[in-house]
Amino acid sequence: MRLPGELPSQLTGPSFNHADLANAGVSRDRVRRRDIVALSRGIYAQEHVLPEPGDARHLHQALTLARSLPDVWISHVTAARIHQLPLPDRLLRETTVHLSHAAGTTRRIRRPEVTSHRVRVLPEQLVRWKGAWLSSRVRTWWDLATLLTEKELVVVGDHLLRRPYRSFEARSTPFAVVTELQRIVEQMGKVPGRRPALAALALMRVGSDSATETRLRLALVRAGLPEPALQVPARPDWRHSPCADMGYPDWRIALEYDGGTHFTPEKARSDQRRDNIFISAGWTVLHFNAVDDAEGFSSAVRQVRELIARRRTV
Repeated sequence: MRLPGELPSQLTGPSFNHADLANAGVSRDRVRRRDIVALSRGIYAQEHVLPEPGDARHLHQALTLARSLPDVWISHVTAARIHQLPLPDRLLRETTVHLSHAAGTTRRIRRPEVTSHRVRVLPEQLVRWKGAWLSSRVRTWWDLATLLTEKELVVVGDHLLRRPYRSFEARSTPFAVVTELQRIVEQMGKVPGRRPALAALALMRVGSDSATETRLRLALVRAGLPEPALQVPARPDWRHSPCADMGYPDWRIALEYDGGTHFTPEKARSDQRRDNIFISAGWTVLHFNAVDDAEGFSSAVRQVRELIARRRTV
């Protein structure tokens, strides 16, 4: 079997097009060889420079298209993936790249790999990313308002508002504050997305450390239970008191969602010591996990309801 010939150095970057081939004196037929991947119509890359097939390759394709096509930026679902926002699985399985043009332009991107949008945008709603334009996190939240359910949009909003843990993250401020999200809703006016964005804003809170914690809180509220406080300290008078994910201080009920990391021996020991402080202070601690999340927290709602009812009669 004849191996493909080595390409000139000017074609060994992240991508190249037909003009690059002509300038390098290489025939267009060369792109039919097995070592070349078509990222889009007329845009190619060598297989060995690409990430492995999957999310990283998808984002490489998005970056290449945003750099190659005029007056576009990466937006919507693709921007959310770059910003690592908590998206539902159905959107993570999307294979097209979301690109936007400014409203009023007549140009439309007609490529099978692209979901094209024409939207109104303000300069501060775009940021630079590796040589391309990208919707900011706040703008991406707004764009997702027409693609997500109310609960899913609240999950993304809570993620943006979350205060980071400085010992674990290379940042000290949240990705956004409530006023920024309120401002973009007002800036965009009465267009599709405004109503779900306003509904989600009313339900968003600072203090949810994960998507599952947000879903648990929303399940309790939608079941008619009082809204739990977030990051509840066992002993408010202690400066370094451990906190529960959420709870009801008036009834001494603490609620914890245990993700996969909580089942390591080290984390289990840490959780046990935290729970002991709560229990010694008179709290009841309820733990929930992925099984509860999969059933929509129906069992969790029932257990919390029963416990609140008992505490109210004491």
